[in-house]
Amino acid sequence: MKFFVQAVLALGFGLITWMAVPQAAHADKAPDCMESSTRHLPEGRMQEWWDKRTPEQQKYIRELPCDERYIPMTCIFLFDPDLKECTNKGVTEFRASRSCEGKGMDIMSEEFAACKETYKKANAEPFP
Repeated sequence: MKFFVQAVLALGFGLITWMAVPQAAHADKAPDCMESSTRHLPEGRMQEWWDKRTPEQQKYIRELPCDERYIPMTCIFLFDPDLKECTNKGVTEFRASRSCEGKGMDIMSEEFAACKETYKKANAEPFP
């Protein structure tokens, strides 16, 4: 019984000490513009999510511009087994659509589809 009480006290002191010591600053801070501007998360939640990502996942998110960072995040959410292919496909599709919309084409037209195919052939994937 004495051993049990000592073990519980040691665990309790260890837990209190662990909680009292300030956590080290995150070496790899989550990039800006990852949080929604309309739906705010509790403080630290985005950093917590970022810390759970693998270096490969972080690379694909970090290296894209702000308006395209949602694409690898969507691939991660969908548990796509080939993150690179999913990201490349999504980014290329996004950029092709944006380019063709900028030319004033109707999204549902055949010209829009042809424009996207032309764009995809002319431009390289972001992560070769």
